[in-house]
Amino acid sequence: MKDSNNTNENRNTDSPERRFEFPGSHYHEIPILPYTIEEMSLKIFPDFQTATLSKCHQDLSIKFLKNTKSIELDIAELKILSVTSPDITVSGFRLRNDNKLTIDFAKAVQEGTSASISIQYSAGYYKKNNNDTIVYFGPPRNGFHFVVKKEPKDNQEKGMIEGEIREQVHQAWTQGETTEAKYWFPCIDSPHVKFRLNIEITTPAEFEVISNGKIVSKVPNSNNEHVTWKYVETNPLPAYLVSVVIGKFSKIEISHDVVPLIYYWPEDIHRDDAILTFSETPQMINFFENYLKTKYPFYKYSQVAVDNFEFGGMENLSCTTFTRRVLHDKKTSLDYKNDILLITHELAHQWFGDLVTCKGWSHIWLNEGFATYCESLYLENSKGTDEFHYSLIEATDIYFEEANEYYIRPIVTNIYKHPDELFDAHSYEKAGFILHMLRCFIGESNFQKSIKQYLDKYRNSTVTTSDLMLTVEEVSGIQMQKFFAQWIYRKGHPEIEIEYSLLPVDINNKEQVKKLKIKVTQLQLHSGGQQLLPPYQFELEIKVVIHDTTEKSKEILHLMQISQINSESIVEFDNKYSISYISVDPQFKILKVIKSAKIQDENKEFYLRKMLVNQLKTADTVIEKIQAARFMKDHFSDEILNSLSDTIESDPFYGVGKEVVNTIGSYHDKNNFEKSNKAYQTLLDFVTHNEKFQKLNSHVRRALLRNIGLFERTESIDLLESILKDTSINSDFIKSAAAAALGKSCKKASKHEKKRIMNILKEIIDTSESFQSVAATGALEGLCELSSVKNHNDKSNKEIYLEVAKYIIQKTASNRDYFIRAKSTRLLGKFLVNKFDPNDADIIDMNQKVFYTLKELLRDERRKIKMNACEALSDDEAKFTGFPDKASYESIKALVEIAKEDLDGFVRRKAETSANRIREWIHKWSSNPLVIDSDTKDG
Repeated sequence: MKDSNNTNENRNTDSPERRFEFPGSHYHEIPILPYTIEEMSLKIFPDFQTATLSKCHQDLSIKFLKNTKSIELDIAELKILSVTSPDITVSGFRLRNDNKLTIDFAKAVQEGTSASISIQYSAGYYKKNNNDTIVYFGPPRNGFHFVVKKEPKDNQEKGMIEGEIREQVHQAWTQGETTEAKYWFPCIDSPHVKFRLNIEITTPAEFEVISNGKIVSKVPNSNNEHVTWKYVETNPLPAYLVSVVIGKFSKIEISHDVVPLIYYWPEDIHRDDAILTFSETPQMINFFENYLKTKYPFYKYSQVAVDNFEFGGMENLSCTTFTRRVLHDKKTSLDYKNDILLITHELAHQWFGDLVTCKGWSHIWLNEGFATYCESLYLENSKGTDEFHYSLIEATDIYFEEANEYYIRPIVTNIYKHPDELFDAHSYEKAGFILHMLRCFIGESNFQKSIKQYLDKYRNSTVTTSDLMLTVEEVSGIQMQKFFAQWIYRKGHPEIEIEYSLLPVDINNKEQVKKLKIKVTQLQLHSGGQQLLPPYQFELEIKVVIHDTTEKSKEILHLMQISQINSESIVEFDNKYSISYISVDPQFKILKVIKSAKIQDENKEFYLRKMLVNQLKTADTVIEKIQAARFMKDHFSDEILNSLSDTIESDPFYGVGKEVVNTIGSYHDKNNFEKSNKAYQTLLDFVTHNEKFQKLNSHVRRALLRNIGLFERTESIDLLESILKDTSINSDFIKSAAAAALGKSCKKASKHEKKRIMNILKEIIDTSESFQSVAATGALEGLCELSSVKNHNDKSNKEIYLEVAKYIIQKTASNRDYFIRAKSTRLLGKFLVNKFDPNDADIIDMNQKVFYTLKELLRDERRKIKMNACEALSDDEAKFTGFPDKASYESIKALVEIAKEDLDGFVRRKAETSANRIREWIHKWSSNPLVIDSDTKDG
């Protein structure tokens, strides 16, 4: 499973200790059951008129592993109509409050017995709250999702009311991960039980039905109004991978060797746009079969894009479900690669997750870490080493953001509230990188052989982390316990600082050898003066590039053993050479953060700025160049700036150019005009020279525009406006970046100018049509930026502030575009707190409207809207400016209700995180209540 637009927008830097485990977290273990399910047969009859699922029939083939008097199955909001068995006597069944169905037998069933149990049931029975005595029946609230299309009724329809909307169910799909399968069929809703599947789905004749495995029959009823589709999957699968998709789709069927490949997409999407996303599937399968030395494991592979899917994709066995939001046209493909990564990720799951499944959610990294690293492996094969290395950098950046702003945890942990909480950057990006480290540690040959044996040995079975570790040990002959203990079972990562020094040359030594001393200090070990954990132990590659007087250079690759808080090493080289640059871990083999690098006793031949310039200009890998660019953020000089500027034009890889632009943007400094202006003018030069600008990769151009906005210079307005009007620029992503930067550049403009730009941005939002509404969402960001208020003295912006707030509220309405709704919801947090006169009735009223809008959005139908509403309530700009206001306490109450009641574990986690953040604000204020933030003081 992967989220196509997963971003951590909230900030949690106030917390002195960021913990993954929230109150209520508890120990989870993989249950040992006295029975298992060997096969499930299911007959379902989804009603597209009422959007209900009733009178379903299930047959379970149960194998009893011990003498057993009763069995338990997971159910949620199901009404059990009957439980029978032709093989054993069922004495009764009980529905428990903990979502369990207990089936009792007249006498204990003996170990080794196999029996069939039949269950008749209906789904969608629930109470609106725990105290409610009424049980409602309707569309299932989870697991099985009916998709409703809202459209105006035909004018000729009898009884029509003008403007009335018809709600028509036009699709249905299931989503089982993590524990949602129990909402549409009784099961053991845990990944450790896998079973064969037979499933029959009866639907209106006009619909297509996609499910796991092979279609064995498609039978119309007597009047041809309905059709019963039957699929059979002989490979065992866990409950969360059972899938049904129903709807009207266009489709193409091709094949890879003997494997049918079927692509489905909604009929309103152009064929060529869908093929852009799906077309590389055969190449991907071919790559994985060759790399993993394991054939694609199932009968077929279907991919279907559906409406309103809440994730990017879900790897249901042999039939992946995607959101239609990733399908795009040729214009978008110049800027967008997430669809290829998403297709790769879900395909890789067919081996890692579907063929071999994690035994418990604590080990979900065995599914998600492998799928994430497979994205990088495919890029390495199809796009080259630069893309591969950059994907590693991007992945670890996501993990480091989560670690810095939210929490650190072991990749494998048994302590959590709900398994959804484990689907984070630790299980995806960090785990994927640890597999890269494993590959580097044991070598390419051992890595591929280990994966092959892992897939062979545990085919159609379930695994824990120790199974992978033992497999690697068997294949490689290398003891792996320390590796797994450090990188999988220990939380965090090394944080290091590096110091270089040249030791004096010993004049008595005839060889006149120079000695470079390298000192590496681990910083992650202490908290409040207390040592918490032992130091990491690993081998760190240091590449020292040296040159002689003729500028002829050579490399010294030094392997440094890191095992102490302070580790030191010496690199020797001939006295005739000087150091050009030093790169740390040039192939990125170790997960770490280099907090700083410095030279002791710098001189004109050995100083850090010169070394960074050389590294950026001449290094071999993208990793080394980006490392140099990021170090340069702390080392501004004309020499550095010129080097960065040259690199934007000269480096062929867009990732380096993007990072270099971000480094120049980091030099915006309100307290140093000369430094800030030089950086601004450097960026501006690339944008004002159209020929130079057009030659750059789209990602670099977007970075230039975003960073120009950081300087908040009114002189940028005309330039950015011209880019928005330039018809020769065919990228909506570039227009989005320009719109966001335009709003930032207006912050110090006159009221008249702000209103003019506000209307331009509104027009973009209201009229532009772009992939994922990217142009509109950029304009929304810009709109909020130009309406921002710094302090209570800023009275001139009141009218604009109120107008923008009202406009943003309107854009959150349920009939608006999904992406505009989601972005608007997130941005409302900027309008929660009164930054004007605390007695201003208009502002107070607007703040209240914003709060109540967000409170309603917390209960929206769409997952992302709810999560964005949670984040908006704890936005940095929603923080009270002197005294905890009523909205802060009301926000906590509303968020706590969502954290308790929402069915979605991701939403509950986000709500609890946001509530805790507001509590931290209050705690921080109560520790020193007389202190008011300096930028919010009156007068």
